[in-house]
Amino acid sequence: MSKSIKNIILLGVARLVIIALIIGFIFIPKKDYEEKIEFFESESSDLIFSYIDRSVSLGDVAPTLDKFGVLNEPFSFSIKNTSSIDKDCILKLVDSNSTIKNEFIRYQLSKNGAVVGVFSLQDDGVIDEVIIKSNEEVNYSVRLWLDFKSEAKAGSVNLKISLSEKELDNTKINKPVLTDGMIPVYYDENKMSFVKTSTDNLYNYEWYDYLKGKWANAVTVDSAKREEYENKAIGSVINMKDINSMWVWIPRFTYTYNNEKISISFVDENEEAYEAFNFNKNNLKGFWITKFEAGMSEDSSCHSKLLTSECNHQNQIIYFKPNMPLLNRITMSNLFYSFRKMELKDNIYGFSGTGDYVNADGTINNDDNNFDIHMIRNSEWQAVALLSMSIYGQNEEMVYPNDSNYSGKAFFEHQEYNYDVKNIGTLASTTGNIYGVYDMNGARREYVMISTSENNIFLDISNSGFNNIVEDYYYDKGLSASDKMVLVSLNLDEYLINNEPLTRGGYKSAGSNIFSIYGVKDYIDKISSETNSRAVLSILDGGNNGEKEKES
Repeated sequence: MSKSIKNIILLGVARLVIIALIIGFIFIPKKDYEEKIEFFESESSDLIFSYIDRSVSLGDVAPTLDKFGVLNEPFSFSIKNTSSIDKDCILKLVDSNSTIKNEFIRYQLSKNGAVVGVFSLQDDGVIDEVIIKSNEEVNYSVRLWLDFKSEAKAGSVNLKISLSEKELDNTKINKPVLTDGMIPVYYDENKMSFVKTSTDNLYNYEWYDYLKGKWANAVTVDSAKREEYENKAIGSVINMKDINSMWVWIPRFTYTYNNEKISISFVDENEEAYEAFNFNKNNLKGFWITKFEAGMSEDSSCHSKLLTSECNHQNQIIYFKPNMPLLNRITMSNLFYSFRKMELKDNIYGFSGTGDYVNADGTINNDDNNFDIHMIRNSEWQAVALLSMSIYGQNEEMVYPNDSNYSGKAFFEHQEYNYDVKNIGTLASTTGNIYGVYDMNGARREYVMISTSENNIFLDISNSGFNNIVEDYYYDKGLSASDKMVLVSLNLDEYLINNEPLTRGGYKSAGSNIFSIYGVKDYIDKISSETNSRAVLSILDGGNNGEKEKES
């Protein structure tokens, strides 16, 4: 090859290299933008971020009113989940050499073209908690400004967008605590039945996984079958006809309410928690709630005759399972004492009760066990609603209503479905699957134990039926400060000033304003076919953690 040709080739290569360097220089982002991209992608390789604009900095700013702040140029970006599983993420605005404190920064958040709202930036910088579904893309825009009421009159706002996956861990969730008579179960899709499972939460016999909305379930069975089931191997079917009560575990947690979203943090019994997890001066690891409203057998005199004289007493045989006629025509007080009697000795559920009878104040004579069964308190109802509203439950999706006279039904497009019909009937539970709590939207209005400082539901003029005050740990005394902050609780106050029992969850054929898991209404009739309730089981000082079961 001639020297001139070689020179021409070398010159051409040199030109290409120079052009490549120029192109690279033009399109390689500046260092701060590069760091932002690295910051994002280092959190998860499955989440792809794209910028429409390349700045979140306001530079020098001055205080302004919200109505002018929302006119600022937005910082826009999108996030796409390219993985095959949903991603639970936290979106933040984090400091990048700002001279203005977060508390003085206001922002407008828009998601997928819709304005979420205008907020003050929190200390932790969180602006959204979002589940990005597999192959879903979420588009955001953020407008920033300095609060008109800011103490700082000038300064700079320089922030980065930070997105990370939540570190979710089932080990942070208090393991369900069992007491005698309770059998841990999970639902076997192939057998279409609840089967006995292991308390060790083994892979093939998984008892619970709250990260997937699989809340722990347990059952009690008829005395004639109890020993047989206690000795059966793991994986054995528990026949529904033998079950007399079903329970769901609500682990101890605390919550925050930000931008109309509930964020749940599970905590152990030594940490502060939502008030529902404190009972009679005991910090609970969690509590059990009946999976269904109180029901009665088809051949009970109350169901066959539908007479108050047959229904309104404290000796009802109560079932908490699907497809049972809902108990009704009973006062709040008689329901309360009926639930308390569930833990007397020789009860049908297999609980190791030692007491002889229930006293007027709700205590039990000769009570020597470490658990307590009582009518659900308002805070306990609210705890289940909050968990349902979070990423561990339906996550703000509607809990399908029960518009029937039987437990465990779901109504969709004017048709009735059974509780175990996947993706329709199961949507009537707090989780959207078969592992949640049912009948909390509709069926009957459910009494919850709550009173004011004047003990209004225990007054003679109340229609609760109580003739005396029960022990104060059996009812909430007004609303907690945290509940008053939550949107779903704001309408509780207007009813607490009255002297009538409070009901939750709506009832068959009720109006939509109270026909929901968050529905609230006082009730003026002493005895009605529209009221009912459910029980809660609190285990104190440990319990047996299921060690008596056979796992062979």
